[in-house]
Amino acid sequence: MKFSSPRLKTGIVTAAVGTLLFIASPADSDAASTDSYIQQGQSNEAVVELQEDLQSLGLYDYKIDGIFGSITASGVKELQASADINVDGVVGPNTRSALENSLDSGSDVAPASTTKSSESKSSKEEAPAEEKAPSESTSSESAPKEKEAVASANTSSEQTSSPEGQSMTMEATAYTAGCAGCSGITANGTDLRNSPNKKVIAVDPSVIPLGSKVHVEGYGTAIAADTGGAIKGNRIDLHVPTKSDAFSFGRQSVKVTVLN
Repeated sequence: MKFSSPRLKTGIVTAAVGTLLFIASPADSDAASTDSYIQQGQSNEAVVELQEDLQSLGLYDYKIDGIFGSITASGVKELQASADINVDGVVGPNTRSALENSLDSGSDVAPASTTKSSESKSSKEEAPAEEKAPSESTSSESAPKEKEAVASANTSSEQTSSPEGQSMTMEATAYTAGCAGCSGITANGTDLRNSPNKKVIAVDPSVIPLGSKVHVEGYGTAIAADTGGAIKGNRIDLHVPTKSDAFSFGRQSVKVTVLN
């Protein structure tokens, strides 16, 4: 019969436990914590505070809604990249530290070319996406609709003083009027709730006059029948039948031709 030393057994157990602890210890990244991180898909007060901080740094130009969507994640990634830490869009200890340091320095992290959006509220429901730069209401105050997707910065155009027949490169987003409590009535009185497939775009009337017939690359021929507080310059908003269609469209640069 063989006998093993109790001391030897204790040493083996201790070594095994130490090895397991080493293997199980989390990686040095923000996503490793299970209790203290914030990530895409969450919706709470912590996200509200995060959006406010990112906005003060010029990294978030959408409304403060407490929804961690793609726009918020984009701002977090810009912060992480500027701080030279792991870029994963997850807010953990490292990212919190970088955020606090940037706030303490009092300087914007975003590039100087970043255009901040208007703070005006939309009568359409804005989708937690986006993290699109924002687009506000495309309906008049007397005819509120709910917005499902949003857009960002203005782009340059090649327009002349007469828009007819002119092609322009514009920033486009999409929205739907099919939401609870929405009137679905556009600025010129078009009822989109009764015509969910109607091709309508919201425009800045100083760029494309209301009532104009236009052709939008990838969307087709439409009528400029709506306006919006944030639809300024070379930006348009395309009406689509459903919320999922709006999210799928996202934000795109498109060629727009004014037909008449």
